[in-house]
Amino acid sequence: MSASPWVGNVDGTAFEREVLERSRSVPVLVDFWATWCGPCRTLGPILEKLADEMNGRFYLAKIDSDREPELARRYGVRGIPAVKLFVDGKLIDEFTGALPESQVRRFLDQALPGEADKQVALAREAEAREAWHEAVALYQAALSLEGEHAGALLGLARVLLALERGEEATALLARLKPRDRESVEAKTLAARLAFLGGAADLQALMDRVRENPEDLGALLELGETLVAQERYAEGLDHLLEVVRRDRSFGEDAGRKAIIRVFDLLGPGHPLIPGYRQKLSALLFA
Repeated sequence: MSASPWVGNVDGTAFEREVLERSRSVPVLVDFWATWCGPCRTLGPILEKLADEMNGRFYLAKIDSDREPELARRYGVRGIPAVKLFVDGKLIDEFTGALPESQVRRFLDQALPGEADKQVALAREAEAREAWHEAVALYQAALSLEGEHAGALLGLARVLLALERGEEATALLARLKPRDRESVEAKTLAARLAFLGGAADLQALMDRVRENPEDLGALLELGETLVAQERYAEGLDHLLEVVRRDRSFGEDAGRKAIIRVFDLLGPGHPLIPGYRQKLSALLFA
């Protein structure tokens, strides 16, 4: 085996320390192999060469699957060589079989965190401490390295929203690639931003609706304001009433607002199944 400081044999007793914990500071590539396995003897030297050549971009942990069958079972090893990449204590990518060096390089280039990813990780730590301005600087540093980095765009938008800089956050979401805009986090942020302006005088809106029950614009605004104040069920009831009275009002504004509430609450929220059923009943009656 290579004498590289970035390569080591790991057994079951050291797996937690040498793979999971180590992967919180440097990506760990685990190579499940066996002495009798011909393809393993082909792939192993390639992995060791790249670990040495990349000088710290990842650590190669070699595990003899015959000696560590429990680890192999835990991580679903059904054929060897089996290569699995851990980052921040989690399995994030893998491949099976003796790939040629060019394909292994491609795998590593695509899977290993780059400098922008490292800045985003630091930014998330700052965000968790509510060190908002430090997080902004780190997310901006990531974007200076990779302008379309989805994690940096979403993270910076999230922090700017916390700082009540909604227009800037909205502009960042607009820079996301179409597929990234469809993520749960992007939809949730977009929904929060959509309701951010719902700071109208609640009592004044209630008075408007009471004085003129046919004012669907006021009813819609009342529902959105209730949502902005986290009175979700009440807000949804008013938005449903807009749909019930006039589906076409404001180019389907009631239904669109309800969908934004669903995005805001997230797919697991207990309110969603009931209100989705109520919306369907109105739309398909």
